[in-house]
Amino acid sequence: MPLLHEACEKNRVVLHNELGPGRLLNFRCVSNDDDLGIQTLAFNATPYIISFHDDILLVTTWRCLLRQGANMEYFYRAEVYSSGDRLIPNCGQIRVWTAKLDGIYFSRNLDTPPVLALHWNKE
Repeated sequence: MPLLHEACEKNRVVLHNELGPGRLLNFRCVSNDDDLGIQTLAFNATPYIISFHDDILLVTTWRCLLRQGANMEYFYRAEVYSSGDRLIPNCGQIRVWTAKLDGIYFSRNLDTPPVLALHWNKE
């Protein structure tokens, strides 16, 4: 199995914080195998990148709980990546998620502007 991964570029989930000056984005991302813990991304900071190979036997799924607001009262539980049912793993896939005040934006590549995909929930 490692030989297959050597020929396969890692997939990436990219998280951006464009909430505004002084506004933090908190998030916790988990997959079938990994829990990255609670992370914090400052406004316009270097994007947070999750790099991984698809699982060969199982559907690879990454889910993130995104939070923002003065008391982190705005949130969304998003499935930020899913390989889907396939016998051949995806290679080099990119999923770009950008947090803004009006919602969470999404794009499948770095060259296309993200579009509004999800609206924040409030506790």
